[in-house]
Amino acid sequence: MSYWQQTVRRAWPLLMALGLLLALAACGGSGDEDGGEGTATPGGSATPDGATAAASSATPTASGHTVEITMWHDNVAATLDAIEGLARRFNSSQNEVKVKLAFQGTDVEEMAKLVTSLGGGELPNIVQESEQFTQRLIDSGAIAPVQEFVDKDNYDLSDLNKKAVEYYTVDGTLWAMPFGVVFPMLYYNKNVFRDVGLDPESPPKDTEEVRQVSEKMLQRDAHGNVTRTGIAIDVTGWLLEFTFVEHGDLYANNENGRNGRATEVLFNGPTGQALFQWWHDMVEDDLAINVGRNPTYAESYLTLGSGRVGMAVGHSSALRSVVDALEGGLAQTEVDLGVAHLPGVPGGTGLDGLGGRTLWILNSHPKEEQEAAWKFIKWLMEPEQQAEWYAESGYLPVNLKALELPAAAEIETKYPQFKVAAQLYLAAASSPALVLGALLGPYLDIVDIVMRAVEEMLIGDKDPIDAINDAADEANEIIEEYNRRVQ
Repeated sequence: MSYWQQTVRRAWPLLMALGLLLALAACGGSGDEDGGEGTATPGGSATPDGATAAASSATPTASGHTVEITMWHDNVAATLDAIEGLARRFNSSQNEVKVKLAFQGTDVEEMAKLVTSLGGGELPNIVQESEQFTQRLIDSGAIAPVQEFVDKDNYDLSDLNKKAVEYYTVDGTLWAMPFGVVFPMLYYNKNVFRDVGLDPESPPKDTEEVRQVSEKMLQRDAHGNVTRTGIAIDVTGWLLEFTFVEHGDLYANNENGRNGRATEVLFNGPTGQALFQWWHDMVEDDLAINVGRNPTYAESYLTLGSGRVGMAVGHSSALRSVVDALEGGLAQTEVDLGVAHLPGVPGGTGLDGLGGRTLWILNSHPKEEQEAAWKFIKWLMEPEQQAEWYAESGYLPVNLKALELPAAAEIETKYPQFKVAAQLYLAAASSPALVLGALLGPYLDIVDIVMRAVEEMLIGDKDPIDAINDAADEANEIIEEYNRRVQ
């Protein structure tokens, strides 16, 4: 039986419990079937356009007219509860706009459905998407730039995190409104650190230190089977990108596509090769668990909660779901949760980049509906709503005034891990190489290429350097084809 099979078998009770919280939510589970007044959720009754029916009809305005809009999203677990609560509160606060939420699976699944629908299908008024699809959405021609609404209303952006706003500003135009920031983090069990004689307040700062710590955490039974090891890492493309950000390196040419359209990736340079070699060696030497592709982001946290590892690679956006699961007694071992900067390749800056979820307005709907979408977005960006989103989800607030409100202070007092995440977020660097991710139209294809390369070196017998070099060559061919098609 493989190491991972042993892990799954022994972690099965946790998989069943936490899976209901994290994974099954992605398949449509929700504790509130109608999502509250005027809010569509995964568990509601399906409508022809894939949204779900509102629980009650909108209350008309004095003019007898209420504008109903739909927002597509990919929220699950605690983030699903958070966005549902916000939509319900918005709908009950006024009678001009009524929002319906429509769950579309993971961010990748949501983007695939959107691309298909652009060819002829029902489209939402707002789509909440991850940062990796920025260039593809701009190139689609289907977006009404947020800049148009900002200029029309003379909307003040000064309270918003400048780095987050810059991420979605291309050629002087703000294309979408950053709604919540995702920060890469190391999750770890302080109890395991104590168990092996390590300072639980001094987590590893780079991949070399991760290896050293993992060697101390490695345990085997009398038969030589691994019973605990260092770190859980999923097969993902984002780890490579954030490693480049943390090291101060460009992922793609032309300043990550910020100074002209990117024409080639740069990820197979020394930093990328070092990461791939380390990643391969860690798994080969039983110092890391490869949890495979992890679309719900649950498996790494499950492995940490089962006691099979002392550390896991993760995101700030899972923080509320993880602390809720631990508080609910869903871990098989006692976890004293610590979070920290995600270790990078030695020689890095110690400053990570930002990802997140962003709100895009579709231009295929009447101006009245676009204005209604903008009204909802403006409301979501107010400090009170941003503080609620932060506290209930783990997404870091874009409106920095939210961090001054009681909701933020209370969650940081109750769960100090939130305060660590916020401090790392505020310390992030601001140059294109250090924080602004690469603008790549075929990003989804490139991520898949990177993940296949990881699988080839971890599951197959491909040399790590050959794997990343071949991935870069294939990515460059796809970029060339994409750019030729859209230019």
